[in-house]
Amino acid sequence: MFLKKLRLLNFRSYGDLSITFPPQGALLEGLNGTGKTNLLESIFLLCTGRSQRGAQRAAMIRHEEEAAFVEGDFFCGDGLRPSASGGEDKTVNVALGFGRDKKIVMKRDGAAVNSFSEWFGERPVVSFGSDDLDLVYGAPELRRRFADMLICQMDRSYMDALSRYRKSLACRNALFGKTSDPLQFEVYEREMAAAGAELVFRRAEVLGKLSMHLSDFYAQISECREVAGMEYEQKFKCDFNSKNEWKNVYLELLGERRIRDSELGFTAYGPHRDDLRFFLDKKPAKTFASQGQCRSFALSLKLGSVLLLEQQKQDSMIFLIDDAVSELDSGRTSRVYPLLEGRGQIFIATPHCQVTLRERVLKCAVELGKVKWS
Repeated sequence: MFLKKLRLLNFRSYGDLSITFPPQGALLEGLNGTGKTNLLESIFLLCTGRSQRGAQRAAMIRHEEEAAFVEGDFFCGDGLRPSASGGEDKTVNVALGFGRDKKIVMKRDGAAVNSFSEWFGERPVVSFGSDDLDLVYGAPELRRRFADMLICQMDRSYMDALSRYRKSLACRNALFGKTSDPLQFEVYEREMAAAGAELVFRRAEVLGKLSMHLSDFYAQISECREVAGMEYEQKFKCDFNSKNEWKNVYLELLGERRIRDSELGFTAYGPHRDDLRFFLDKKPAKTFASQGQCRSFALSLKLGSVLLLEQQKQDSMIFLIDDAVSELDSGRTSRVYPLLEGRGQIFIATPHCQVTLRERVLKCAVELGKVKWS
């Protein structure tokens, strides 16, 4: 799959833009603040319905405008080889419009899409950005969001379980200070336990595979100078092989902690508190690794997620690279791009590209609100 055509109307710094891309992708060069990242954000939005920067939709509407519109034509195939599924290649049009009044319209080939769960995961995408360092240095919620985004692209049933868990968690938390009726709590706790079991067991499976890929990619980038590792850390952990056993124990814990959680005002234990722990040469990466090593770590983590998505989707990927290698030494930089080239469509946003790209990407000069290409 690759993005053939992108159209923007009142999106961020772009009033009206239409651009056609080759299967290999595009190199977006320009000064900081000219709108390179905005282009990547619009592509990520078309693929997932969300901003990779975590921005609210109103923030993506051009200043003094009331609504924004983003549209893309995606070619289902890679444009170079026959379709991996053996079926006919085709173009799918997707469009997303949203206003400051919080109304949103999503369409696929002109037909309405009624929920983000229908939209999400059809167009596999992975974003590499300068803020990826937050995966190592930042709060646990950033690492959980990364893991959840990855698994949701792989598994719609996981997305459903995540939605059910979050809704029940919010309802349980809302009861604190309002009632002590156990029957009201039990309704939500049973759903949390059932959905939580699905989340924990799927996370353990996927993140176990991701840990191996992370180690392999880091070894390639660092030329085996260091050894990278990762562990999935569960806030509530019990050594059971059965989802049903985990569910029953967690349900019992929720009942036992009801008074304590009420005093805190929130639910203190469960999958919503899980984390990922990163190690370099068996030492915590957050504490002992240099910034360049942590950058290599974050890139390896994203590359590992690419491999998992490729294996699950059996489709080519879309890569969004936003000046993600600026802090690497020249040797590591030269080893990163070959790991991506030829695997999908690549969009690179940078003030100046310092590596030679083998792929025949579209070269674009980005100025404020304008894109010129050759």
